[in-house]
Amino acid sequence: MSKKLRAGSAILLMICLVVVLAACGSKGNNASDNGQASPDTGKKTTVTMGFWGTAEDLKIYQDAASNISKQYPNIDLKIKQYPSSDQFWNTLPGEIAAGVAPDFIKTTNEGSYEYITKGLFAPLDDLIGPAGVDVNRYVSTANDIWKVDGKQYGLPSSVIPGMFFINEEMWKKAGLGAYPTTWDEVEAAAKKLTTKDVHGIVINIDPYHITNYVKSYGGGWDNGKAINSQANVNGLQKIFDMYKDGAAVTPKSLGFGWDGEVFANGKAAMTTGGYWYKGFLKDAAPNLKYVTLPIPKGTTEGSTMIADGYVVLKDAKDKQAALQAAYYMTNDQTQTAFMKNGSNSAVKTLTPQYFQENPEFKSVEPALKTATDFAYPAETKKFKDELVNQIEATILGGAKKSPKEILDAIQQQFK
Repeated sequence: MSKKLRAGSAILLMICLVVVLAACGSKGNNASDNGQASPDTGKKTTVTMGFWGTAEDLKIYQDAASNISKQYPNIDLKIKQYPSSDQFWNTLPGEIAAGVAPDFIKTTNEGSYEYITKGLFAPLDDLIGPAGVDVNRYVSTANDIWKVDGKQYGLPSSVIPGMFFINEEMWKKAGLGAYPTTWDEVEAAAKKLTTKDVHGIVINIDPYHITNYVKSYGGGWDNGKAINSQANVNGLQKIFDMYKDGAAVTPKSLGFGWDGEVFANGKAAMTTGGYWYKGFLKDAAPNLKYVTLPIPKGTTEGSTMIADGYVVLKDAKDKQAALQAAYYMTNDQTQTAFMKNGSNSAVKTLTPQYFQENPEFKSVEPALKTATDFAYPAETKKFKDELVNQIEATILGGAKKSPKEILDAIQQQFK
């Protein structure tokens, strides 16, 4: 999934504005590290940002919103938090249709491709200059993920590969020695870690987690062209094997909403996850000691690349103001706050600090070179729902389909 009006006198006016704004933005105001100040006309424009995330994320966003007037005096920024990623993606289409959606949102590249192909996100190219946005602030790999057909659809906020988490105390108590580097080693350890009350590994039947497995076998969805590839079959087979062994459990089986809750409550010793675990575990299980590793190998080093970004919705009341507010959210102060919470900044000048701020993630640094985009089909939601339903029908529902039969059936729907 590769992401990706002016006329006559208006051009001159905009150029003049950019020059004036640039001069204002260069005066060392800490809140304006990322752009130019907006002229104060005395009239406020209300801009709403939507996101889903942790309570710590909300605090960072609210702090940023309370200070935006230092850079953009005419923008009043409101923050809307969604309870979960599922509710975010399930609610947003209806809000867009009803005209009550936020003006811009913080989202991941994982679920954005469908919205871009359907024209629900505004292309930013004609807005970037007038808004005083410098896209060269961001690392190129993160920028490129938010381009489609040469058009920019998002301002990148973070860039980080998928991760694998182990409960350090459980691992040491079991006397397992060196941490695993392959799925075969994970499977063997999961069997030893499984007890009456704890499963060796929680595998969330969710496309993010499934995609990390298939990529570690050299697979991927290729925007729907390679759903039933042999590499994808192999990755899915490893998931099935660990469930068959009794070492794996789904969050749903235990009455939890997602894998992080299972891990935080000590019901599983290992899990795939991401940088958001740091902020979540800080609140949910502050005494839990964990180890973070790259996604284990199947046949190769491979994992997903999360590149969170800010996108302006097509029906935003003032797209330029929305883009400026989005740009403001990538200022150094806000980005640094997120780095302390585990998110690697997509801002070039800040990325070197990431693994200093988050030494627990140092081991995944090499994966920045091998992690890749999700490349879901254009009908992303349909694909993700079908993938989950088919796998759950076998693992939880007693269906007798093999990984190949499941992926063959899904491939037929996305020719």
